[in-house]
Amino acid sequence: MTEKITAADAIRLLDTGKAVAVDVREPDEYAVGHIPGAKLLPLGQVIDRAAEVLPDKNALWLVYCRTGRRSADAVQKLEALGYTDLRDLGGILSWPYEIEGDFEGHFLKSSQGEPCRKVWH
Repeated sequence: MTEKITAADAIRLLDTGKAVAVDVREPDEYAVGHIPGAKLLPLGQVIDRAAEVLPDKNALWLVYCRTGRRSADAVQKLEALGYTDLRDLGGILSWPYEIEGDFEGHFLKSSQGEPCRKVWH
């Protein structure tokens, strides 16, 4: 069974280049906001496109989605395809660090009228 990984441990691996994040949400969700540098591999395409998007089956891949359901499913599929070093990062909803994407029209305002960093609450 694949280990879960905390955001704090994940950011250290990502910042040092020891791992790559994999977003298994849909392209429109990815466009709104994703972990910087994350590869997009929608859950419905994992079986057909994993070899193309994630060519190294021995690399450390940190798999996430919105809440953690799709990431758990994707990890099982990737393991069945022979991927050996996976971590389930869960959902981006609990990611406290930087995200990138096309946020226009997706920000909520804080009580001071300033844009919030994330759209998901």
